[in-house]
Amino acid sequence: MVYSYINMSNHFSGGDLKTAAKLVILEEYLDVYTTILDSNWEWGGLWYVDTHSGTGKTHIDEKGIDIDGSAIRAIEDYQESFDKFYLYELDEDHFHTLHETLAKRFDLTFDVGPVDTPDEDFLVARCDDPYIRIMQMDSNEGVSFLADHANNRAHWFTFIDPKGLTAKRSTLDTLLDRGNVDILLNYQTTGVMRSAAAEHAHGAVRRTMGDDDWPEAGSREEYVQIYKEKLEENKEIQPVLTKGLESPDDKRCRFDLIFACTNDGARSAMESIMDQDTLWEKAHDEFGQSGLGDFF
Repeated sequence: MVYSYINMSNHFSGGDLKTAAKLVILEEYLDVYTTILDSNWEWGGLWYVDTHSGTGKTHIDEKGIDIDGSAIRAIEDYQESFDKFYLYELDEDHFHTLHETLAKRFDLTFDVGPVDTPDEDFLVARCDDPYIRIMQMDSNEGVSFLADHANNRAHWFTFIDPKGLTAKRSTLDTLLDRGNVDILLNYQTTGVMRSAAAEHAHGAVRRTMGDDDWPEAGSREEYVQIYKEKLEENKEIQPVLTKGLESPDDKRCRFDLIFACTNDGARSAMESIMDQDTLWEKAHDEFGQSGLGDFF
């Protein structure tokens, strides 16, 4: 018998096994991060910042299922540890799906309306228990504003997970200059390589890399190494960790998770998580958690 699955989901579509592996790494590190800092960070609380929150779930086309995204995982498991959650999503339809999904999942009430800041024009979804703010805006602008104006004593975990080449290198620099931050970035390796070879796309590569110092015909490994070395010019975050992720059954597309922080213990913990032998097994298990795992 042949089963066909039609995407009737309202959620972001396009995930695969490497998406699940990325989420495994994120969630396991959040467990380490909150365990360590809950008892050791005494100065200003912990904030979770998610720059590309999407719709709350990711639709896996191949399987016809939705899996929980980063924001749901952070709120579900760590709302007692994080004092504030700041989520960003530029697409208005995705923004509304996100706050509706969170409201339904966690029985929350959001006050949704225009921002009350003069000369700004975007929507905000507000929940006060737990403290969640979802901004329908370009996260490069939003996160940079937050870093420049918010309490600088709070420690942030910042997850940067863009679709395409939309995360500016300058945003990372702003976060690193702020300090008190651990950053996990989804670097769009294949996207950078392909765009570097196409002159009309060089602007996107320039925004991602931060300058014009990159080859037009490099390998995926070269682009990751160049990005890593540029970050490591900030000696406080050396060494920067990278983890290339390609789905074992489809190696046409790759992204690399890039991790930057100033704490050796946190870095060592993330290195162990990234290099674990059971990563892909756990990624497969994520599909089973949808409730449809027995079919595959």
